[in-house]
Amino acid sequence: MIGFVLGLISTLAGVGCASTPKAQTNGRGMAAREECFDASRVRTFSPLDERFVYVRVLSDEHYLLTMDSIYPSLPFATGITISSTFRRVCSDMGAKLTYVVSEGQVSSRIVRVESVASKEAALKLVEERTGRKLER
Repeated sequence: MIGFVLGLISTLAGVGCASTPKAQTNGRGMAAREECFDASRVRTFSPLDERFVYVRVLSDEHYLLTMDSIYPSLPFATGITISSTFRRVCSDMGAKLTYVVSEGQVSSRIVRVESVASKEAALKLVEERTGRKLER
């Protein structure tokens, strides 16, 4: 009887694990959280690919920004600025990221802001989401 109960528990535990979706991680095994940051405290920007930008703020916090679409010129961006009606930039709050390329200025809407542990963690998240290995 005990063997039957243990077998049933093992089977049910396996079914429960199989149906659990994989959480996105921030490179340290922790789920990435949607957060907000103060746009006036941005220290550095790094475009990671055509849709994602890494941001570091003065308080040594790190964020991964997801744009509303794919922008082929984003990896070549310079002169990046963030504009928003509010000082704090949050997911889907209408904030825009504007950058300069040889053709002129390009604006994109920021749809997601996530706190990450570091630039490396942001790169790992982008690789998970795109299925592509990024240059470091």
